[in-house]
Amino acid sequence: MIDIEDFVRKRLALYQAYDIQAERRPGRGKEGKLTCGPYLLFSREKGAGGGAVAQLAGRRLGWQVFNNELVDAIAKKADVRRELIESLDERDRKTIQHAAAQLLNPQPIGKSGYLTHLREILLTLGHQGDVVIVGRGAQYVLPSQFGLRVRMVAPVEMRVQRIASRENLSLKAARVEIEKSDRERARLARREHGQTGADPLNHDVTINTAQLTVAAATEVVLTALQRKLAVKLKD
Repeated sequence: MIDIEDFVRKRLALYQAYDIQAERRPGRGKEGKLTCGPYLLFSREKGAGGGAVAQLAGRRLGWQVFNNELVDAIAKKADVRRELIESLDERDRKTIQHAAAQLLNPQPIGKSGYLTHLREILLTLGHQGDVVIVGRGAQYVLPSQFGLRVRMVAPVEMRVQRIASRENLSLKAARVEIEKSDRERARLARREHGQTGADPLNHDVTINTAQLTVAAATEVVLTALQRKLAVKLKD
């Protein structure tokens, strides 16, 4: 399990050492008062290979990959969240906090606090840029023009086989996991963002991995990212 405190400290040191918030990076721009990008945002069906493609794309770009578990952990851990948010100057911090609050749909008491924290983390990561974010509705939170939004899909039967093999489950149990995941992700998109997760207008690229390897799908993603934002791959 990753050490969240150590991870954030190293991440902040990296930004400071390389002046990573410089405006001249390809794909970077301003939405209102907040400078953002570049970033690569993944949403995926369970078993479609989105996590593997995100990791490989991150290595090719030299960008840090934040999966949904990592984003969740940062959002929930108060000291780490505060350290990350306080790395911003006062103006950007206030802009992010205001934007996070504005993005919230009406939520039950107790839920809205976490969602505010989650959006603050996503906006902070998007502001810092050079990141790959997997899941957590980042495509609904961050301005689309400064990143590439990728949707990873595959036929249900293929996803069932992949999950059964990967998690050592029976096909029946794997199908239950797939169906549960699909329902939950659709519910979260609808309830927390007022969106339909499968809507193609919420993504720049949709990739069916039925007949594509992880490497081939990654090439599609990187080509689209380079065409849209003119970013460079790591040497």
